[in-house]
Amino acid sequence: MIIFLPANIRPTGGSSNFALKLQRGLRPKKHLVVFKFTPRFDLLLVNATCPIRYLLFAKLTRRPIVHRLDGVYYPMSVARWKYIFYNLPMQIILHFFANAVIYQSQYSKDCCDKFLGTNHYIPNHLVYNGVDTQLFSHHGSTRQLRDVPEQPIFITASRFRRSDQILPLIDAFRLYQKNYQARAKLIIVGDFSHAVTNFPQQYTNDSLISFLGPIPNGQLPEYYRGADVFLFTHLNPPCPNNIIEAMACGLPICGIADGAMAEITTPDLNSALIPAPGSGFNQSRRLDLHAFAANLNKIMLHRKEYASHSRRIASQQFTLQQMIRRYLSAITPLVEHSSSYQINFS
Repeated sequence: MIIFLPANIRPTGGSSNFALKLQRGLRPKKHLVVFKFTPRFDLLLVNATCPIRYLLFAKLTRRPIVHRLDGVYYPMSVARWKYIFYNLPMQIILHFFANAVIYQSQYSKDCCDKFLGTNHYIPNHLVYNGVDTQLFSHHGSTRQLRDVPEQPIFITASRFRRSDQILPLIDAFRLYQKNYQARAKLIIVGDFSHAVTNFPQQYTNDSLISFLGPIPNGQLPEYYRGADVFLFTHLNPPCPNNIIEAMACGLPICGIADGAMAEITTPDLNSALIPAPGSGFNQSRRLDLHAFAANLNKIMLHRKEYASHSRRIASQQFTLQQMIRRYLSAITPLVEHSSSYQINFS
């Protein structure tokens, strides 16, 4: 089976990360994932959106189209008041082109149902993101991040585009320093763009907040193994890869009970999450950052227990092999059904 997944592969980013994992996971099963167009593909997998020419080609040649959806745009997202127009391409694909849809979490499905509508005429599947638990593991080489022994090291990794993705995290970290451990250190991995492009320059004089820039996905485990807790304050996350990868490396999660966080982590077992009042779709949330700092302290007091549960949950529920099996279960019947009436181009 040849799966065409239109993608511009980059060293970092959730979409590229997923595409490469899918390609790597399907290769041993003799299935090929290609990112550039070939007329010989058997199935078109659309990651949110893709050029209309690929959709039309698939329809005209009777190739199945599977729509992979995670998040949507809403008034408080980067799209602001233009969110309806940003969502429109996904709506068109979902309702007029897709033969099946795959959601990354139950929360993702709920958001898509709310902002894109529900296509009741095609099968839908829920497939959580998977992680390579051999690469992302609590065993292996470790990056030395501590300036002094026993220094608490907190880490976060993402692509930052809005101030609400990073400012609450830094404010909570400073409260932790003030109330619990002054020498704690925060490591921030990822690129900054849009409204926060120049954000890292504001902290050049703070030796306990370190901006490392983007790091290739394959090198992240070294940094995760050198840290104590993974911090996350993004609003409405549909199924963040970085959380699952951090868990696989044995990192406890300190974050917000928002989006799919309570689906992919287990609060009070491997995570500590502060409440997220309201939906966050139409207005900003007011977060209790003192409670966030207190959660950090609670995790540090019982870090080994939280860490062991993180690794166990990731290795039992979010492996790459599980993700691949579920994708094959969703797409194989479509390809088998369509193969008898496809129009092929040699």
